[in-house]
Amino acid sequence: MVEDNSRALARGAALAAALVGVLSLGYAVFYLFVAPAAQRGTDVDAYFRSYLAHPTGLRVASLCLFVSGVLTTLVYAALHARPGALGASPRTWALALGVVSGIATSAHGLADLIDVDRLAHSYAAGDAATRAAALVAHATTSPVDPRGLATFGLVGLVVFAFSRHLLPESRFIGLLGQVLAVDMVLLFVSSAFTATVPILVTGGLAAVILGPAWWIAVALRLYRTA
Repeated sequence: MVEDNSRALARGAALAAALVGVLSLGYAVFYLFVAPAAQRGTDVDAYFRSYLAHPTGLRVASLCLFVSGVLTTLVYAALHARPGALGASPRTWALALGVVSGIATSAHGLADLIDVDRLAHSYAAGDAATRAAALVAHATTSPVDPRGLATFGLVGLVVFAFSRHLLPESRFIGLLGQVLAVDMVLLFVSSAFTATVPILVTGGLAAVILGPAWWIAVALRLYRTA
């Protein structure tokens, strides 16, 4: 019975990991290519007006973030159950951090999905005071996931830990994951300092190349060994 449960967890996690890889690509496409450039800039007035005219890119990107955050927790649980380089305590630490970061990532996506739309409409329809309040709210660091601490920084640490854990089993997954982890931590640092070009470079690598490749490789490994 225990073995059957472990196999079911591995198969479910394989599907979840594959979906995370696809959602990562979806996020990149809708955020970087569908959403107009004004929605990635620092001009808040242009940001809100662009969003109201073309909301699809950001809304789908936020939805991808929301769904992927929950799915990652299932993958981390399956990786925690596998034998590998890390002992029980480091694996448990990585799992706990992964659950926290996954939930925070989902909360980040949900907050963006709801709050950006609300603020944009308040800004467009409101008086000067309402617009000023919307500008302040938009500029305020998110209490849910400040500067992408969970979405980028903590996820990077979790990916690094589990990639080290998988290194004896798959050198490709182990090394690729460590590169992805470093890139995500750099993305968090870039986000913390609002460095637009580094954000686009590190974010593009994570969402388009490194992230999908690692998650899909993990999915295949989990499925084949289930």
